[in-house]
Formats: sequence, C-alpha cells, structure tokens
Amino acid sequence: MIIDQQVYNGDLIHDRFAYKLFRKDVSPYGNIVAFRAPMYVSDNLIDLEDTLAKDFIHSDDAINFCWEIPGMCPLGAVSFQRLFNTTLASLLGQLIQVPISMDGDDVMVSDTFIGSDDRKYDRGKVSVSIAYSKDGVALGHTGININAGKKAPGFAYSSKLTDEQVEKFMNAAVTAFSMETKDQWIATTKIIL
Repeated sequence: MIIDQQVYNGDLIHDRFAYKLFRKDVSPYGNIVAFRAPMYVSDNLIDLEDTLAKDFIHSDDAINFCWEIPGMCPLGAVSFQRLFNTTLASLLGQLIQVPISMDGDDVMVSDTFIGSDDRKYDRGKVSVSIAYSKDGVALGHTGININAGKKAPGFAYSSKLTDEQVEKFMNAAVTAFSMETKDQWIATTKIIL
C-alpha cells in the first residue's frame, strides 16, 4: 500500500505497524507500505553500528519501504531484507539504466557522480536499509535515494527518478513483495510429512 508520510524518521519500524495501517486487511504473509518522503533518522536508529559511529541517515528525497512479516527469526529477517533489496536493485536498474549490484544489503550503482563532499565517485550507495526481528516478527526499512542532498555521506548516490518513475517503482516493489511473501508462505505448506 502506498501511504502519505511527511518524513521517515525511523519510528515506524520500532513496533508492529501493519494493523495500525491495514486493520482488517492485514495479510498473514507479510505487509508493506511505500511512501516518498525525506529521511532524517538520528534518535530512532536501530543499527548499533550507525549509532556508535554517529552515522545518521539523511536524504532530501527518497522512496521508503517499510515491511512487517510474522514468524521470523533475526536470520530470517536479514535474509528477507537482502532478497527484497535485490529485487529493488533489479527494478531500479530497469528504470535508471546503469549497472547495479549488491554489497551485503546495500544497493550499489556503478555510475560517475560528484558526491555531497564534492569528490568524484565511480560507484555509490543508493540505499539505506535495516531489518531485525522483535518477538518473532521481522520488521524492515529500505530507503532509495532520489536526491540524497548535501547532508548525506559523499558516497550517497541520487537516482534522480522522475515522479512517474517513482510511482512505477513503488507499485512494482509493493507487488513484488506481496507476491514473494505469499509464494514463500505457500511453499511452507507443501511439505510431505
């Protein structure tokens, strides 16, 4: 579901959110929301590495995906995060027509650009992402920079998607998430005991 959100500050994935947004339409397979909004995350960081390094999340304009999947351990949450981010990388690559690869859970773009630190880069990180499991429920966020802005790290890549591309990308990603989670759930039911 595409929702209206003014900013992503990290609080949405600190607790289960699907019922708050979907009510009776909550899917037992997993739920996702997408929205276009700036990312400013400092107080609500979940990533200990970022917290210790005081590496806050900033993007002037981004596409945000927040998801919740029941019945997952921490390893399952991170595994799904990487699978979903790989899907996002594929969808994004089709839109911007430059080589894209994965580095762990990071979506990397091979393209020459000038970063926010005025240095030249040949490869940049277009995503921010986190996933974890809380009380057996996986919660995750992936943000894809449209315009990272001057407060983002120098290596942050701006996809510069048009409004039409943003809409197409969000809809395709939500559909891919829904199909994948349902298909995975179905796969758990076809075991011969």
